[in-house]
Amino acid sequence: MSKTGIMTEQLSPEELERLSREISRADLQKLAERGLLGTRTTSAAEPKKPRPESTPAGANGAPLQDRRVETVYTAFGEIQELRLELDLAEVAKEEEAPKRRFRVRDIPTYITIGGLSLALIIERSYLYLRRTKRDFDRLPVFVRAVYYLAAMAVVLLLVGFILGTQITHLLGGGYNPPTLQESAAAPYGVNQRMLPLSDAQPAQLLPETLGEFPRSNEIISANNTSSPTNQCLLGLGYAKDVLNPPTCARSYGMLGTASARYYDGRMKIDVAIARFSNEQQAHGTMVELLIHARKYGRVGDFAVSGLTPNSYFYSNVRGWLSFTWSHGPWIFSISTVKLDTLEEAIKAFPY
Repeated sequence: MSKTGIMTEQLSPEELERLSREISRADLQKLAERGLLGTRTTSAAEPKKPRPESTPAGANGAPLQDRRVETVYTAFGEIQELRLELDLAEVAKEEEAPKRRFRVRDIPTYITIGGLSLALIIERSYLYLRRTKRDFDRLPVFVRAVYYLAAMAVVLLLVGFILGTQITHLLGGGYNPPTLQESAAAPYGVNQRMLPLSDAQPAQLLPETLGEFPRSNEIISANNTSSPTNQCLLGLGYAKDVLNPPTCARSYGMLGTASARYYDGRMKIDVAIARFSNEQQAHGTMVELLIHARKYGRVGDFAVSGLTPNSYFYSNVRGWLSFTWSHGPWIFSISTVKLDTLEEAIKAFPY
């Protein structure tokens, strides 16, 4: 009898069973290689009764070839089956667990689990709130009164805000946001003013007075300069002694121009008018005037992209405040140095 057999005969059946569970495949293989266990070697071609827990012989069900199968025996019975390659042990892959599919009969189970989870959450929340209330009741009366007053103030503010909003909505008819055309409408109602006659000359459009400002005999020229926006619209240059004059690039010529200067004491207002062949040329000139004003100064509210029939823009170039707008084939520009004076002049201009 082998040494292993003597050792196993001295153990009880329970200990042998426990020992069989603790011995790993690697240990059994080492014992078999050393000849400490009795083995029976069979050929792969020899018929062998399949075991329920054993894996298929091959990946595609084909019998294994060039492989020997060793079954290891001990004194307490068959323990393990070792499958060895000719020179490399085979590593068995664990089978993937099948994916569990949804079944209609499992719906009550899911509902039960969800209900129990919700009940657990409610119970924990109730216990937490009860503990919080108990701690709050232990506070002094003055502190609790302050908390109550603060909570009431927050609730009253919220209720007042909601009621005030509803009352404002009912009395005011609600807020109606302006349409795109209304938002981009030219200010001062210049789009609603009368269009000059087709045979009118630019000089005929200059009024004798502009509000409280009477018209003078001065006109805008290279030696009597106005705002750079007016100079560019009229196609005028600057005197030779002007340092760093703002250059103006224009693509369309005018059919006629006119300008005038209005005085009220030392305050002056300049008006420039230009007529073009058609509305397209007037629109293109408005774009060029806007680019010129942005290059040498700043521009404000403007719409020159064709959203409205009347293009317009504000500009502040070298100390001159200007408002320039188009009406048909005409372009008008009014310039001064104060914003309120500019607005009064725009309102008093008829076109």
